[in-house]
Amino acid sequence: MKRIPRWLVVLLAIVIVLVVVALVVPYFLDVDRYRTLIASAIEKETGRKVTIGKIHARLIPSVGFTVDGFALGNPSNFSEGNLLSAEAIRGNLAWGPLLSREFQLSSIEVVNPRIVMLENDQGKSNYDFSSVKRPAAGSTFRLADIDSIKLSDIEFVLGRVTGPKRKVVEEVRVTKINATLSDIALDAKRLKQWKVESDVAGVEMHIPGFKSPIEFHSGEFTLRDGAAASNFEFSLGKVTRAKGSMKVADIEKAVVSFELSTPLVDLDQLNAETVSAPPGPPAAPVRTPGSDLVARGRISADKIRYSPYEGNKASAEVRVFTDRVEIWPATIALYDGSLGVSGRVDRRQSPPRFSSNIELRNLDVSKLMAASPQTRGKMTGIAEVTLQVFGAQGRKMLNSLTGNGNFAVRDARLPGFNMSGALQTLGKFQQVMTFGAGSGGITGDTVIRSITGDLSIADARVNSQRIHVDSNSGTVDLRGSFGFDQTLNYDGQAVLMRDSTSEAKSPGGAILGAIGGVMKQTVGRISVPFAVRGTFSNPKIQPGRGLPGISTGTQQQPTQEEEQKKKGILGIFRKP
Repeated sequence: MKRIPRWLVVLLAIVIVLVVVALVVPYFLDVDRYRTLIASAIEKETGRKVTIGKIHARLIPSVGFTVDGFALGNPSNFSEGNLLSAEAIRGNLAWGPLLSREFQLSSIEVVNPRIVMLENDQGKSNYDFSSVKRPAAGSTFRLADIDSIKLSDIEFVLGRVTGPKRKVVEEVRVTKINATLSDIALDAKRLKQWKVESDVAGVEMHIPGFKSPIEFHSGEFTLRDGAAASNFEFSLGKVTRAKGSMKVADIEKAVVSFELSTPLVDLDQLNAETVSAPPGPPAAPVRTPGSDLVARGRISADKIRYSPYEGNKASAEVRVFTDRVEIWPATIALYDGSLGVSGRVDRRQSPPRFSSNIELRNLDVSKLMAASPQTRGKMTGIAEVTLQVFGAQGRKMLNSLTGNGNFAVRDARLPGFNMSGALQTLGKFQQVMTFGAGSGGITGDTVIRSITGDLSIADARVNSQRIHVDSNSGTVDLRGSFGFDQTLNYDGQAVLMRDSTSEAKSPGGAILGAIGGVMKQTVGRISVPFAVRGTFSNPKIQPGRGLPGISTGTQQQPTQEEEQKKKGILGIFRKP
């Protein structure tokens, strides 16, 4: 066996001694006495109160330390709490600066950090360090350069401080984030040298008002050369599962560009996921001047479902500002027509207020009605709607809606929901006037040339001052409302008018002709009041207040057949 060289034996002995020293010395070396010095140095760098737990030294595998707890407080005159807190911090020190009695962090691992970024009613934030005066050169503890920072199981909160009691209201909370940062320079002028890598799979985003969090199933986030990018896939309960991407061309300007796409958005599930949030104090208007663009992007969905209705090929252009969110525009294909929506959400109010302009064009009413068994076959036609709506976000959003607009339906038929009720009333009136003789011209199908009307939304109902129906049987004018609960409450008047070109075929023409024959006058029109009650699925047409009105013209010359019929009827009353 070859003999080991003496120099190697000596070297091995030295290494063993160093290892033993590295393992044993930390138990006798009181590095915790530097805690106040370190906290003071960080406070000077950040301008914030710092709380540091017990510090333990470590010599292998590198010179370093472990801190049992850390907290970086909010600025003075802000709300109580911390901008950053952590369960533990493990740091490594660079060897070179140590020889010059300078402590420089080379790497840090932060365990279970919690980052809370807040803004108050005056527009000030707890993460703004621009007003902090840096200490002069020569400090024995320097934070200017850190090779890497590892963050494990991060919890990130974004919110606002509002009210006289400075209550913290969370707007979003993200948990289970893991990230590695490298080439960290705490000098704002060198921010673009930062590098960040993060696997976003498993990350959860909690938004107030929703039962389930947004869960990220896959994806990554990177930051290099001052540009950020991310691709991901996420889901929100049973509402949707979507893919997305995000880019920031320059983090110093911090304008996010994004795209989100999904095969399906289920609005019924969205309603089921929504919960009532406890009311918070009203937020004061943000007093900072101007408005900055934060993000812009495109959202698309192959299908949007609100049972039993469905729309296709939905897309929206979204712009997010510091004080508002704008949608210009959102479009969706809806039963051979199109729905366009442009809107704005004002984030300076609590709850946020919104306004929206809605345009519906060329909607096939029969296909819309066919989507529900309760309304199938009730109406046909092509519909158009223009509407401006205002409201507030939250659980009671529908009750907060107000707005005005108008609508029109052309080339319609109402097989089951038409003038039949009024015609039945006229039919009875006609039977009386003609001494029981029926009119074979009355049918249950009315051809509608147009339906036009105004809309006014308030108190969860849609009101109309005048709805005008122009049909082959005459006209109908309605006034009333329907509710978001699908109840109907209308009063109206049906007017049958003479139309010589279609008198023989028209139900109204048959009635007018029969009554005119009895009265020996030309009956130009008959008006009948009626009411509509019930629901969308079960409308009920009832007689209205008042009696039918008849408008006559010149007396007709009776035909020989009519004269014989009259004599036959009047002969009953003659004396024998």
